[in-house]
Amino acid sequence: MSSKTIVQYLVGYSSFVFIALILTNCQPILKAPFAALISATLPTPDIDTVQSKNYPTADYNLQVTDLDENTVKMSNYRGKVIFLNFWATWCMPCVAELPSINKLYNQFKDKDIVFLLISNENIDKVKKYKQRKNYDVPFYINDENSNIAKMYYSRRIPTTFIINKKGQVIKASSGPEDWDDKEFVETVRELVQ
Repeated sequence: MSSKTIVQYLVGYSSFVFIALILTNCQPILKAPFAALISATLPTPDIDTVQSKNYPTADYNLQVTDLDENTVKMSNYRGKVIFLNFWATWCMPCVAELPSINKLYNQFKDKDIVFLLISNENIDKVKKYKQRKNYDVPFYINDENSNIAKMYYSRRIPTTFIINKKGQVIKASSGPEDWDDKEFVETVRELVQ
């Protein structure tokens, strides 16, 4: 057997194993390496914060549960910048962008910005995930008492909304982004002043 044939065989076999792992739901084995690969190529978030734009008004009726099982109402955060993100532990793109969100949170946690990262998974699963990854950013649960407004509905995750102090949705995006990008950090700095 020639070396070229051996390489072709190994590539084909590796592809077969990869597909088999995905189809047999062995995603935990694959999630971390692929999430790391994805996170290295995330796009820069872009927000056009032109004051004269007529942005949609945020719906503050959102209610979620924190990891200590307390009810948290978004209406308590009127007048603050809100970083609203819908995610899941099983979602590779979500997992890929979480380190950058955590870095952004750590830069601005003492400023006029609130981070609401919402999962519809079991509270214990999300708690264990947060502890294992050692994240500081707060996670919330979309449970049976939650009331996700239609304006925040998306068929894709991660989905992120940025709401300014005036209550305007100035960014709505689906897909992972590099939230710790230098340009975006400067935009957030302007928003929280």
